[in-house]
Amino acid sequence: MNALLDHTDMELMALLIGGSDNAFQTIYSRYATKLYSYARKNIPQKEDCEEIVQEVFVSIWVRRENLTNVTALESYLFRMVKYKVIRYFQHSTVKRKYEEHYRLYEEIYDGIEGFEREPSLFQNVIDKGLADLPERVGMAMRLRLSENLSNEDIAKKMNIKKIVVEKYIGIAKKHLRTSYDNLI
Repeated sequence: MNALLDHTDMELMALLIGGSDNAFQTIYSRYATKLYSYARKNIPQKEDCEEIVQEVFVSIWVRRENLTNVTALESYLFRMVKYKVIRYFQHSTVKRKYEEHYRLYEEIYDGIEGFEREPSLFQNVIDKGLADLPERVGMAMRLRLSENLSNEDIAKKMNIKKIVVEKYIGIAKKHLRTSYDNLI
């Protein structure tokens, strides 16, 4: 049985700063479930929420000696989870963007043989294909390929609707495939 269960958060923090394992375990047992539930309100994946809570507790253990200014432990822990959830979604957005970009490249490169040995030849096919497109269509595809922008970002940059960008990208993909087919 843990003798520190009746201690206040401030007393536990003082002991934690001093390196007490029992104080850490008490803080963990007091807040882990609450923090997990808080993370689950925003993140559907159970394992991701568990990892976030674990990261929070690892962080407070590693930085325990520097936590002398923490006066409201519960608020501090919930704030840590909140920021980790925000970073989780930022990372997810970036990851989704790269997956979308990869799928686009896969569509363009799929079935193209011989370019692995001569990437410059492939780049020439893309450049020529883009040069043959209407200006705005080519611009949308260049923004996608060279700057890795999402359809939404391209729409903002070109001051057009997202659905128009999707149409432009579709036209460009079809044209690039045709350009390649005409070469072989």
